[in-house]
Amino acid sequence: MLRRRLGPIVLAAIGAILIVGAAGWLAFSTWLANPGEVAVPQAMAGLPLTQKSVGPEAVAEVSRLHGKEFPLISGAMATYGEGAVVLWVSGAPAGPMAAEMVRAMTDKIADASAGSARSPFTPLGKRQINGRAVYELSGMGQRHFYFQSSNLVIWLAAGETIAENALDEALQFYP
Repeated sequence: MLRRRLGPIVLAAIGAILIVGAAGWLAFSTWLANPGEVAVPQAMAGLPLTQKSVGPEAVAEVSRLHGKEFPLISGAMATYGEGAVVLWVSGAPAGPMAAEMVRAMTDKIADASAGSARSPFTPLGKRQINGRAVYELSGMGQRHFYFQSSNLVIWLAAGETIAENALDEALQFYP
């Protein structure tokens, strides 16, 4: 008797799991196909925002720079003071995915600096700022920093004289 009742219950449970999974996949695919905007500061290191792209345009730029696509649900790219500071912000679907993106960037930069690939960046080290890992690089006439904030990955490029100020402001804006 119990076996007769258990069969339909198991089939209903499997059907519910398949429906929820399909709905989740559809929502995730829609999210990736239509990336949202990420807020950026109106000024950095005393310089005004001079150019901004958000959403699909920013995500496409990040993908172009990296030569591959990441599962990004939001993005922004901002320029301050005619290029003295440039900020890229990419939103991953979840914090662990953002952490994996930071790890992958760190590994790729380390491999490149070890001579296995060409890179315009020289790693300067990793710092802990308020419990957060901030990676620092030099290259292309600027200092570069990247770090994670929740599900966001932030990359900041700034001229030498304003780099620390820009980093402080970025860390405050993206806690």
